[in-house]
Amino acid sequence: MKRSRRPLPWLLASLALALGVSGAGEARADFYAFATQELSGFSFSGATIGTLTTATSTSASQSGIPSGGESQIPDPMNTLQSFVGPGARPAENFFGQVGPVNPDYVRGDVLITPTFTISTVAEGYIATPGISAGDGSWSVTAPITVAANGTVTLGFNFTNLLQVIINPSLLNGSATATSSFDFSIAVPGVGGTVVFDSGPTQVNNTIGLTGPGSITLPGSGAISITSGVLTAGTYQATISGSSRVTLTARPVPEPGSLALLGLGGLGVALVARKRSRTA
Repeated sequence: MKRSRRPLPWLLASLALALGVSGAGEARADFYAFATQELSGFSFSGATIGTLTTATSTSASQSGIPSGGESQIPDPMNTLQSFVGPGARPAENFFGQVGPVNPDYVRGDVLITPTFTISTVAEGYIATPGISAGDGSWSVTAPITVAANGTVTLGFNFTNLLQVIINPSLLNGSATATSSFDFSIAVPGVGGTVVFDSGPTQVNNTIGLTGPGSITLPGSGAISITSGVLTAGTYQATISGSSRVTLTARPVPEPGSLALLGLGGLGVALVARKRSRTA
Protein backbone atom coordinates (compact mmCIF):
# COMPACT_ATOMS: atom_id res chain seq x y z
CA MET A 1 0.00 0.00 0.00
CA LYS A 2 1.40 3.42 -1.03
CA ARG A 3 2.02 5.87 1.82
CA SER A 4 0.86 9.49 1.59
CA ARG A 5 3.69 12.06 1.70
CA ARG A 6 1.42 15.12 2.06
CA PRO A 7 1.73 16.93 5.44
CA LEU A 8 -1.41 17.44 7.43
CA PRO A 9 -2.73 20.97 6.70
CA TRP A 10 -3.69 21.62 10.33
CA LEU A 11 -0.20 20.57 11.43
CA LEU A 12 1.43 23.13 9.12
CA ALA A 13 -0.92 25.85 10.33
CA SER A 14 -0.14 25.08 13.96
CA LEU A 15 3.59 25.11 13.23
CA ALA A 16 3.31 28.53 11.56
CA LEU A 17 1.36 29.90 14.54
CA ALA A 18 3.93 28.56 17.00
CA LEU A 19 6.78 30.12 15.04
CA GLY A 20 4.93 33.44 15.01
CA VAL A 21 4.50 33.39 18.80
CA SER A 22 8.12 32.39 19.36
CA GLY A 23 9.41 35.29 17.30
CA ALA A 24 7.22 37.89 18.99
CA GLY A 25 10.23 39.59 20.62
CA GLU A 26 11.92 39.78 24.03
CA ALA A 27 9.79 39.95 27.16
CA ARG A 28 10.24 42.92 29.44
CA ALA A 29 10.28 42.84 33.22
CA ASP A 30 10.45 45.41 35.98
CA PHE A 31 12.63 44.57 38.97
CA TYR A 32 13.07 47.58 41.26
CA ALA A 33 14.63 48.04 44.71
CA PHE A 34 15.32 51.08 46.89
CA ALA A 35 16.96 51.46 50.31
CA THR A 36 17.78 54.63 52.22
CA GLN A 37 18.70 55.43 55.82
CA GLU A 38 19.37 58.66 57.72
CA LEU A 39 20.84 58.76 61.24
CA SER A 40 21.14 61.94 63.32
CA GLY A 41 21.11 63.38 66.85
CA PHE A 42 23.84 61.11 68.21
CA SER A 43 24.56 61.11 71.95
CA PHE A 44 27.07 59.11 73.96
CA SER A 45 27.41 58.58 77.71
CA GLY A 46 29.32 56.40 80.13
CA ALA A 47 32.75 56.88 78.60
CA THR A 48 35.07 59.57 77.25
CA ILE A 49 35.36 59.57 73.44
CA GLY A 50 38.67 60.08 71.66
CA THR A 51 39.25 61.17 68.05
CA LEU A 52 36.65 59.96 65.55
CA THR A 53 37.82 58.20 62.38
CA THR A 54 35.29 57.97 59.54
CA ALA A 55 35.21 55.89 56.36
CA THR A 56 32.70 55.74 53.50
CA SER A 57 32.50 53.69 50.32
CA THR A 58 30.08 53.03 47.46
CA SER A 59 29.78 50.39 44.76
CA ALA A 60 27.54 49.59 41.79
CA SER A 61 27.84 46.56 39.52
CA GLN A 62 25.73 45.08 36.76
CA SER A 63 26.02 42.06 34.48
CA GLY A 64 23.05 42.90 32.29
CA ILE A 65 22.64 45.73 29.77
CA PRO A 66 24.56 47.93 30.21
CA SER A 67 27.17 45.90 32.05
CA GLY A 68 29.92 47.37 34.21
CA GLY A 69 31.04 48.22 37.70
CA GLU A 70 32.13 51.20 39.72
CA SER A 71 33.42 51.79 43.25
CA GLN A 72 34.32 55.06 44.96
CA ILE A 73 36.40 55.73 48.10
CA PRO A 74 37.71 59.29 47.59
CA ASP A 75 36.60 60.94 50.82
CA PRO A 76 36.03 59.55 54.34
CA MET A 77 33.02 61.86 54.85
CA ASN A 78 31.46 62.12 51.38
CA THR A 79 32.04 59.27 48.98
CA LEU A 80 31.15 60.00 45.37
CA GLN A 81 28.11 58.22 44.02
CA SER A 82 28.74 54.94 42.20
CA PHE A 83 26.51 54.51 39.16
CA VAL A 84 26.06 52.10 36.25
CA GLY A 85 23.37 52.84 33.69
CA PRO A 86 22.21 54.86 30.70
CA GLY A 87 21.84 58.60 30.63
CA ALA A 88 23.20 61.16 33.03
CA ARG A 89 24.45 60.22 36.49
CA PRO A 90 21.93 61.25 39.19
CA ALA A 91 22.88 64.21 41.39
CA GLU A 92 25.46 63.63 44.12
CA ASN A 93 24.04 63.25 47.64
CA PHE A 94 20.50 62.72 46.36
CA PHE A 95 18.89 60.31 48.82
CA GLY A 96 15.40 60.32 47.32
CA GLN A 97 14.08 57.92 44.69
CA VAL A 98 15.12 58.16 41.05
CA GLY A 99 12.44 55.50 40.52
CA PRO A 100 11.81 52.83 37.88
CA VAL A 101 12.95 54.84 34.86
CA ASN A 102 15.63 54.30 32.21
CA PRO A 103 16.45 50.65 32.86
CA ASP A 104 18.92 49.13 33.49
CA TYR A 105 20.68 51.17 36.23
CA VAL A 106 22.03 50.79 39.76
CA ARG A 107 23.60 53.29 42.18
CA GLY A 108 24.88 53.85 45.72
CA ASP A 109 25.79 57.00 47.68
CA VAL A 110 26.92 58.04 51.21
CA LEU A 111 27.32 61.35 53.07
CA ILE A 112 28.44 62.15 56.64
CA THR A 113 27.88 65.85 57.37
CA PRO A 114 29.96 68.02 59.76
CA THR A 115 26.98 67.97 62.16
CA PHE A 116 27.22 64.18 62.10
CA THR A 117 24.12 63.26 60.13
CA ILE A 118 24.73 60.05 58.20
CA SER A 119 22.80 59.39 54.98
CA THR A 120 22.98 56.35 52.68
CA VAL A 121 21.12 55.20 49.58
CA ALA A 122 21.12 52.28 47.17
CA GLU A 123 18.74 51.90 44.23
CA GLY A 124 18.39 49.78 41.12
CA TYR A 125 16.01 48.99 38.27
CA ILE A 126 16.42 46.28 35.61
CA ALA A 127 14.13 45.19 32.79
CA THR A 128 16.34 42.66 30.95
CA PRO A 129 18.15 39.49 32.08
CA GLY A 130 21.07 40.20 34.39
CA ILE A 131 22.21 40.86 37.94
CA SER A 132 22.59 44.29 39.56
CA ALA A 133 23.89 45.27 43.01
CA GLY A 134 24.32 48.68 44.64
CA ASP A 135 25.81 49.60 48.02
CA GLY A 136 26.53 52.64 50.16
CA SER A 137 28.54 51.82 53.32
CA TRP A 138 30.09 53.80 56.18
CA SER A 139 31.85 53.33 59.52
CA VAL A 140 32.99 55.50 62.41
CA THR A 141 35.53 54.31 64.98
CA ALA A 142 36.89 55.99 68.11
CA PRO A 143 38.78 55.01 71.27
CA ILE A 144 36.65 55.27 74.41
CA THR A 145 37.78 55.33 78.02
CA VAL A 146 35.58 53.90 80.76
CA ALA A 147 36.65 55.58 84.00
CA ALA A 148 34.96 53.07 86.33
CA ASN A 149 33.11 49.80 85.90
CA GLY A 150 29.82 50.59 84.22
CA THR A 151 27.75 50.72 81.03
CA VAL A 152 28.03 52.78 77.83
CA THR A 153 24.95 54.17 76.07
CA LEU A 154 24.60 55.29 72.43
CA GLY A 155 21.49 57.22 71.33
CA PHE A 156 20.38 58.50 67.90
CA ASN A 157 17.39 59.17 65.65
CA PHE A 158 16.70 57.23 62.44
CA THR A 159 14.59 57.38 59.29
CA ASN A 160 14.45 54.38 56.94
CA LEU A 161 12.68 53.49 53.72
CA LEU A 162 12.91 50.12 51.95
CA GLN A 163 10.93 49.24 48.82
CA VAL A 164 10.93 46.40 46.28
CA ILE A 165 8.69 45.94 43.24
CA ILE A 166 8.43 43.07 40.74
CA ASN A 167 5.92 43.42 37.92
CA PRO A 168 4.49 40.35 36.11
CA SER A 169 6.64 39.21 33.18
CA LEU A 170 8.14 36.24 31.35
CA LEU A 171 11.33 36.61 33.42
CA ASN A 172 12.05 34.97 36.76
CA GLY A 173 14.08 36.71 39.43
CA SER A 174 14.21 38.47 42.77
CA ALA A 175 14.61 41.90 44.34
CA THR A 176 15.94 42.72 47.82
CA ALA A 177 16.58 45.94 49.74
CA THR A 178 18.57 46.11 52.98
CA SER A 179 19.45 48.71 55.61
CA SER A 180 22.02 47.66 58.19
CA PHE A 181 23.42 49.18 61.40
CA ASP A 182 25.81 47.89 64.06
CA PHE A 183 27.34 49.23 67.28
CA SER A 184 30.25 47.31 68.79
CA ILE A 185 32.84 47.74 71.53
CA ALA A 186 36.11 45.81 71.40
CA VAL A 187 39.43 45.49 73.16
CA PRO A 188 41.83 47.76 71.21
CA GLY A 189 44.29 46.30 68.74
CA VAL A 190 44.14 44.16 65.62
CA GLY A 191 41.77 41.24 66.21
CA GLY A 192 40.69 42.61 69.58
CA THR A 193 37.95 40.70 71.37
CA VAL A 194 34.47 42.16 70.89
CA VAL A 195 32.91 42.67 74.32
CA PHE A 196 29.60 44.15 73.12
CA ASP A 197 27.71 44.15 69.84
CA SER A 198 24.19 45.29 68.89
CA GLY A 199 22.19 45.73 65.68
CA PRO A 200 18.63 46.85 66.52
CA THR A 201 15.98 45.50 64.16
CA GLN A 202 14.47 48.96 63.70
CA VAL A 203 17.54 50.00 61.70
CA ASN A 204 18.62 46.55 60.53
CA ASN A 205 16.06 45.20 58.05
CA THR A 206 15.81 43.31 54.77
CA ILE A 207 12.79 42.93 52.50
CA GLY A 208 12.57 40.90 49.31
CA LEU A 209 10.36 39.36 46.63
CA THR A 210 10.77 36.40 44.28
CA GLY A 211 7.53 36.93 42.39
CA PRO A 212 5.21 39.74 41.27
CA GLY A 213 4.26 42.15 44.02
CA SER A 214 5.33 45.21 46.00
CA ILE A 215 6.62 45.73 49.55
CA THR A 216 7.32 49.08 51.22
CA LEU A 217 8.80 49.31 54.72
CA PRO A 218 9.15 52.83 56.19
CA GLY A 219 10.41 53.46 59.69
CA SER A 220 11.50 56.28 62.00
CA GLY A 221 12.10 56.88 65.67
CA ALA A 222 14.72 57.11 68.41
CA ILE A 223 17.15 54.36 69.38
CA SER A 224 19.01 53.88 72.66
CA ILE A 225 21.61 51.10 72.96
CA THR A 226 23.19 50.32 76.34
CA SER A 227 26.09 47.91 76.72
CA GLY A 228 26.58 45.42 79.50
CA VAL A 229 28.83 46.38 82.41
CA LEU A 230 32.37 47.07 81.18
CA THR A 231 35.51 46.92 83.27
CA ALA A 232 37.27 50.26 83.61
CA GLY A 233 39.76 50.75 80.78
CA THR A 234 40.19 51.77 77.14
CA TYR A 235 38.20 50.20 74.29
CA GLN A 236 37.54 50.73 70.57
CA ALA A 237 33.96 51.70 69.70
CA THR A 238 32.63 51.27 66.16
CA ILE A 239 29.35 52.20 64.54
CA SER A 240 28.74 51.17 60.95
CA GLY A 241 25.95 50.70 58.45
CA SER A 242 24.91 50.47 54.83
CA SER A 243 22.08 50.54 52.32
CA ARG A 244 22.10 47.74 49.73
CA VAL A 245 19.99 46.49 46.82
CA THR A 246 20.28 43.32 44.74
CA LEU A 247 18.28 42.52 41.61
CA THR A 248 18.27 39.38 39.46
CA ALA A 249 16.33 38.60 36.30
CA ARG A 250 16.56 35.27 34.46
CA PRO A 251 14.96 34.31 31.13
CA VAL A 252 12.52 31.40 31.04
CA PRO A 253 11.13 29.56 27.95
CA GLU A 254 8.59 31.70 26.12
CA PRO A 255 5.15 30.22 25.30
CA GLY A 256 6.11 29.94 21.63
CA SER A 257 9.14 27.81 22.44
CA LEU A 258 7.06 25.54 24.67
CA ALA A 259 4.45 25.24 21.89
CA LEU A 260 7.13 24.18 19.40
CA LEU A 261 8.41 21.52 21.78
CA GLY A 262 4.92 20.15 22.30
CA LEU A 263 4.11 20.31 18.59
CA GLY A 264 7.30 18.46 17.73
CA GLY A 265 6.41 15.64 20.10
CA LEU A 266 2.90 15.46 18.66
CA GLY A 267 4.27 15.29 15.12
CA VAL A 268 6.58 12.41 15.97
CA ALA A 269 3.70 10.53 17.58
CA LEU A 270 1.45 11.05 14.52
CA VAL A 271 4.12 9.84 12.10
CA ALA A 272 4.81 6.76 14.19
CA ARG A 273 1.08 5.98 14.41
CA LYS A 274 0.59 6.35 10.66
CA ARG A 275 3.52 4.10 9.89
CA SER A 276 2.17 1.42 12.18
CA ARG A 277 -1.17 1.48 10.32
CA THR A 278 0.35 1.31 6.82
CA ALA A 279 3.10 -1.24 7.53
